[in-house]
Order: sequence, then structure tokens, then C-alpha cells
Amino acid sequence: MGVVVSGSGFTISGDSVSDLAGGTIQGGFDIGFDTSNLGNFTEMLSFNVESSNSSGYDQIIGSVTLTLDGNVVSSVPTVPEPGTMSVLVSGLGAVFFVIRRRRRAP
Repeated sequence: MGVVVSGSGFTISGDSVSDLAGGTIQGGFDIGFDTSNLGNFTEMLSFNVESSNSSGYDQIIGSVTLTLDGNVVSSVPTVPEPGTMSVLVSGLGAVFFVIRRRRRAP
């Protein structure tokens, strides 16, 4: 079973695995990240790795730490500044004017 060691910003559900035989997988472990909040987020999870078999062996053989990092810079789409749009429209207008003038020249 996973344990949240520290941090914030992530939602974790289904963090339990049991009776998982070697070479098999188990779904249902979900990690969510809310991008509507700006900033840096870190979450640390710790999992004990345990081994057991039918002869009665049951031992914790190690610990795994999983670090989740997230960085939300902006939740608003970037829109060009009005000055940038004016320069773009002026430039396109000048190009159109030159093309049209060349077509009229004898």
C-alpha cells in the first residue's frame, strides 16, 4: 500500500495492491493533477515491497519512493498583444499593396 510522505497538488486513489503474482499487473491506481492552480507541486509516495509464497515466506524486501513533480505556468491561453496584431496587419497590408501595384504595372 502506498503512503503519501509529503507534498500537495496531486490526488491519489486506489493505492493498494495485494496478492499480485509475479509477472502480472493490477490496474486501478490513479494519480490526478489539477492544472487550474498555478505553481510548482511535488508529492512523495512511499511503497513497501513485500514478498510472500505458499511455503509461508512473508517478508518486506524493500521500499520504493516515487516523487511526482508538476509545474503549472499559466492556465490562460496566450493571446498576442494588440501592438503585435497592429504590426502584423500593417505588414500584410503593405505586402498586398505591393502585389497589387505590380500587377497594374505595364
